[in-house]
Amino acid sequence: MLMSDVMIWVAIASGFVVGMPALWMLSRGLWPEGFSRRLAVSQTGVGKSLLVGLLPVIIASLIIAIIGKRLGPVPGILVSGTLIVWGFMGSAGLASLIGERLWPKGEAWQQTRNGGLVLICCALVPVIGWFVILPLIGVIGMGVNVRSWFGSKATPAPVIEVQPPPMPVNS
Repeated sequence: MLMSDVMIWVAIASGFVVGMPALWMLSRGLWPEGFSRRLAVSQTGVGKSLLVGLLPVIIASLIIAIIGKRLGPVPGILVSGTLIVWGFMGSAGLASLIGERLWPKGEAWQQTRNGGLVLICCALVPVIGWFVILPLIGVIGMGVNVRSWFGSKATPAPVIEVQPPPMPVNS
């Protein structure tokens, strides 16, 4: 294995460590109501979300196979990429749940960030993290998304209004 091969995998791992928590923070900032629903669903049980998440995986696999035979590989790649990002967006609630349990006195955004880093660092564990934990995170995220559609409406996270400091007076 050449040094360039090693550096490719280091770059991929670094991208996951930075990109996934950033994706979850983006989800928290842009869609606070949906994020609150995902967090509420994550608190009710991860096992249920795993089982429900298998349904979109099976349906998408069939769709990708059908599209791949008729239109070639590009549409299948687009569908699978969209599904993967959608699944990881759903796991933002799981990241926040981990952050809440490990850092109960921290601010909400810090809990999401820290929980996300814990989750992603677990996914970076060789072999088990790559082939078991990372796919499970995506499947659980898909289940969280599906369950959040059919669950009760959660109240959005409170928005704290920050007042700007008073203007300085020139004397």
